[in-house]
Amino acid sequence: MIFTSFEFVAFFATVALIRSCLRSFTAEKWLVLAVSIGFYLSWSIPCVFLILFTSLADYSIGRKMGQTPEPISRRRLLVLSLVINLGLLGFFKYSNFLLENVWFVLGALGVHFQQPHYNVILPPGISFYTFASISYVIDVYYERIPVCQSARDYTLFITFFPKVLSGPIVRAGEFLPQLKERARVSVKDIEIGLTYFLMGAVKKLVVADRIAGHVSIIFSAPIKYDGLTLLTGLLGYTAQIYCDFAGYSDMAIGCARILGFQFPENFQMPFSAVTITEFWRRWHITMSRWFRDYLFLPLEIATRANPNATLRVSVNMMVTMLLCGLWHGPSWNFVIWGGIHGAALTAHKVWTVWNPLAVVKNRPLYRPLWNLFSRLLTLTTVVLAMIFFRAQSFSDATSYLIRLMSWAHGGSRLISPYIVAALVAVLSVDLLAVKNRNLALEVPQMTLAPRILIYAGLLMALVLVGASDPVTFIYFQF
Repeated sequence: MIFTSFEFVAFFATVALIRSCLRSFTAEKWLVLAVSIGFYLSWSIPCVFLILFTSLADYSIGRKMGQTPEPISRRRLLVLSLVINLGLLGFFKYSNFLLENVWFVLGALGVHFQQPHYNVILPPGISFYTFASISYVIDVYYERIPVCQSARDYTLFITFFPKVLSGPIVRAGEFLPQLKERARVSVKDIEIGLTYFLMGAVKKLVVADRIAGHVSIIFSAPIKYDGLTLLTGLLGYTAQIYCDFAGYSDMAIGCARILGFQFPENFQMPFSAVTITEFWRRWHITMSRWFRDYLFLPLEIATRANPNATLRVSVNMMVTMLLCGLWHGPSWNFVIWGGIHGAALTAHKVWTVWNPLAVVKNRPLYRPLWNLFSRLLTLTTVVLAMIFFRAQSFSDATSYLIRLMSWAHGGSRLISPYIVAALVAVLSVDLLAVKNRNLALEVPQMTLAPRILIYAGLLMALVLVGASDPVTFIYFQF
């Protein structure tokens, strides 16, 4: 079941209705846990044992850590959790990628064996629930949050169905406190949740799914198309992945809100960012915070003896983004994508420290002109990096990039009206609206007339323009 299917709508409506009839918070939690496991079973029956093992293993390690004051023993428990979580993630997601690269190196050295390849099933959502579980154990280790005393509550935290497959990466400190007391869901909460879900569905079905076909055609054979077509295909994919993932996040937030749970925001108009650093504060926010808090900052602490702060931050930032790229998938293309963003973040850090334009910053035209240039540079970096994120292989990515940068004239021209309309819609919202606004929270606060008009407009867009054959969410593959 995907969020944009009628099956999910019926499933969720049934869950919400049954939940509203329950008088016990304990019964409510057992219900949500049961339907979360059932939701995961609809995607993979064998892999449900893996997510339950991860949940119970880290719950037990957390309990033991809370009962162990001795630092060495606590550190061993932390290491055990990391070995279990990263070991499972590495095996299921990266084993074939690792073997391919080992055999490539051996072949380059003149050593030739028959290369093994294992049909390892990638468990749905493993990257997301593994990161959530790791964050819990680390936070317990550093005593940032209390130990969870209920195996049911912790398993519910890991398996909660709105977020299990594709985030947002909700932390234990954000979710587990909501299981202590029953939240009374008000009519306003339901309206806010429905607004999130409706806006997310529009992003997904009206924008992302409508342009997915033409984007795939262009990326499947870039050698066939001219430079303008390649540019529209690349811009189209940037809009597609944004509306696809932001749409999923909005629907997940909306579902959780209707059931009485609050999730953090995951996207906040990222294309309004003036710098690449600001972009990462607005794009996939929960993942950005995770890598900052659990990888970048520990690297900063571990290398604090380095007297050159700029060099230290730059190296740690590059390492963080390379691993962020690898987290997205077992491919060098993702590593290169992460490297591009790491280099851009590093360049921005060096620029802010160097600050060569300090002498002209108080001149009248400096701020608007610099903001325009910086915004264009940020968008160009983000868009060009998407070539490596979308292309199926390194050779396809380089072919696409070379033909685009040389503005190839040979080849067919395909200008999709869906892509053009999507770009106008996305850029109009992100560049013209106030960047820190949250429309899903603002609309329910309006008077009745504008609310009805907005809801009617969104529903009409879904009915008249929405894709009739929903496409699976892009981030499910990660």
